[in-house]
Amino acid sequence: MKCRAAVVLVLVAALGLAGCSTQAGPRVLNREATAEDKLPDSVGLSGVDLEVEPGSARLVATHDDVKYYVAKSKTGGAYCLFVVPVGLPERWRAGCSGPGTSERIVTVSGADRSEATLINDGVDTNRPEFQGLTKIHDNVLISEPSPY
Repeated sequence: MKCRAAVVLVLVAALGLAGCSTQAGPRVLNREATAEDKLPDSVGLSGVDLEVEPGSARLVATHDDVKYYVAKSKTGGAYCLFVVPVGLPERWRAGCSGPGTSERIVTVSGADRSEATLINDGVDTNRPEFQGLTKIHDNVLISEPSPY
């Protein structure tokens, strides 16, 4: 009986440790920051409910003169996506999510009806629900602006 209890205890402990090592959120945030990763000065977070962890932003893509940054929120397990037009950085937009447990972490919409979606690692973007979106990074999908 003691042997079974010890085996169960070891198994439960091993499962617990495996759960702790599970990667949550985009792995791109694990790489060292570079000078390119700094959010533009025009991206001011005062008065905005984003609570971004200082120095956590990573530039993940530049597409059609728009830069896309991913950052960690100070709120445990939350992630943010920043969309910053190169020529008009003061027109940036951003969104943060709660804990990133689903495939789609957060979607940021623009006045032109364009959307940028931050997704978790390993999402199969060839599935029908992602049809019509353009993959510009392993973690970022975009839709083009609406002509209307």
